[in-house]
Amino acid sequence: MKKRFHFKSIYLRFAVIFLSIWWGFNGITFGIIIGLMSDGQLEEMRRLTGITFLNAAAIGTLVILLALRGIVKPIKKLSNASREVAKGKFDVAVEIENRDEIGRLAADFNAMVREIGSLDKMRREFVSNVSHEFRTPITSIRGFAKLIAENADDTAAVREYGDTIVRESERLIALSSNLLRLSELDTKTIHNESVFNLDEQLRQVVLTLEPHWEPKNIEFDIDLPEASFTGDEELLRQVWLNLIQNAIKFSPVNGVIKIELNKIGGSVRVTVTDNGVGISAEELPRIFDRFQKGSASGGNGLGLAIAQKIVEVAGGTIWAESEVGRGASFTVALPTGR
Repeated sequence: MKKRFHFKSIYLRFAVIFLSIWWGFNGITFGIIIGLMSDGQLEEMRRLTGITFLNAAAIGTLVILLALRGIVKPIKKLSNASREVAKGKFDVAVEIENRDEIGRLAADFNAMVREIGSLDKMRREFVSNVSHEFRTPITSIRGFAKLIAENADDTAAVREYGDTIVRESERLIALSSNLLRLSELDTKTIHNESVFNLDEQLRQVVLTLEPHWEPKNIEFDIDLPEASFTGDEELLRQVWLNLIQNAIKFSPVNGVIKIELNKIGGSVRVTVTDNGVGISAEELPRIFDRFQKGSASGGNGLGLAIAQKIVEVAGGTIWAESEVGRGASFTVALPTGR
């Protein structure tokens, strides 16, 4: 059942309060003036005073009602705009030129609606991208499962199709894990700080990725002075794994990857540079967007988004510099005074 708010109108409440005060004070003033006048001598003055009082009170009442209407009008605009937003319309903007608290409220309302609209757009894009990313490997799995059924007597074909199904299943598992990781980072439910050696962590990551860089005979140019850091060790390890693995992936055979660690003021900076294919000027501004995959990428477009989120949770920043054909450089700046 729809609630009715007619008797709770702020305009009515203000009008009753202000008019009660207005008529009360004027009535008291009129009574005092009339009481001071003598009954016989000032009858005409009494009549004129009464007429003047009534006219002044009537004009004052009209002025008060009009003034209150002007005060309440922008509030009604905000109320109507709020109902539109509740219906899912995020292109609403309240035009209020007041420079008072109501004007400030309207400006804050407009900023809130823009932010909600941006989040809603991001949500819809996210759902669309997730649906697309899941559909591709699922379609592949279904297709190769049918081929297995049709070629059950061909051992080599069954093995090949089975390997493809396993590979596509692993893509789904990785995608699900990354989505879960992003969800946890968005709500900041993961936070486990400890003191560890950042330089040693970077060396361990390079060793962990040896099966990836050894077949390409990649050379590492490492400059890692000792640096103690307080933060979430496991999360930061994910950042270095992502950046160095990407550098390996896009480096040519016999390529060179440079890893530098520098202490600058109250922060440490880690830079990973490769001499690979590079990133185009068009793609560079969006490489940290979720599901944004470069033209040469074969991942799910979540690795750099996760890396950026982890760095932000740690209070740092991450950025990239690149030119096509001249490699890419990723830098992470982390505060040491946390």
